[in-house]
Amino acid sequence: MDLVLRATLCHIISGDRLVLKLATRGISKGKWNGPGGKLDPGETPKQCAIREVFEETGLEMRDPFFHGRLRFHMGGSKKLAVLGYLFSTRKFSGKLRSTEEGKVMWFKTNGLPYEKMWDDDKVWMPMMLDGRKFDAHFYYGKGNKKVKRCIIKLRNG
Repeated sequence: MDLVLRATLCHIISGDRLVLKLATRGISKGKWNGPGGKLDPGETPKQCAIREVFEETGLEMRDPFFHGRLRFHMGGSKKLAVLGYLFSTRKFSGKLRSTEEGKVMWFKTNGLPYEKMWDDDKVWMPMMLDGRKFDAHFYYGKGNKKVKRCIIKLRNG
């Protein structure tokens, strides 16, 4: 069986704003993205999201809402490369701070820097902001710049 990277992505939302991080390393280097990262051995996706948000933003979140799974097929391949667990929360405390992982900032939800984000974000971000549950597959072309195909399935409950 091929090894698939399992990771979390969690958006901290306050009113009409959300936190994004300008990644300084990894596959997202130079892109604005939500806080998140790889699951540690024995860690649940929820535990990972809480840990990563604190490590990358200084915010302690509570009651993360699970929206669904984002599956990424990279580089023009049909093979699954990344299985992402998408969360959001409006319940948090602490003071926002940047780290060596990247600069963090609040952005208005109607003014997100999509041109400096992953191409798939503009597809699922509005559904996440509406509090919807869904699972999605994103197939990137060679170079991982553009989504060539996506499949989104809404979830109940």
